[in-house]
Amino acid sequence: MSWANALLIAVLGLAVVVATIRSVPRRRFLIVLLLDLPLAVLLIRWAAYRLAWAELAVGLAGLVLAFGVWWAVHGRRLGPPREDNIRVYTQDDPP
Repeated sequence: MSWANALLIAVLGLAVVVATIRSVPRRRFLIVLLLDLPLAVLLIRWAAYRLAWAELAVGLAGLVLAFGVWWAVHGRRLGPPREDNIRVYTQDDPP
């Protein structure tokens, strides 16, 4: 079993899950279709091709654990995402 593969699965999955959770609820279905579903398909196809089901299972367990820690430490205190608080910074309007 390759621990590097399991760590990569956990990190990629955490990034996608946090992006999905922090997206605007109206667009969440689109985010799931464009980010979550392709990642899930690619991970399942990779595990089937490489017979790396153990790495996939350990990576997903690490993902769940890391997301639980992130949610307990930081995620619960974040307000719900809204479209009206999106700010685009330009050269004319710096932060």
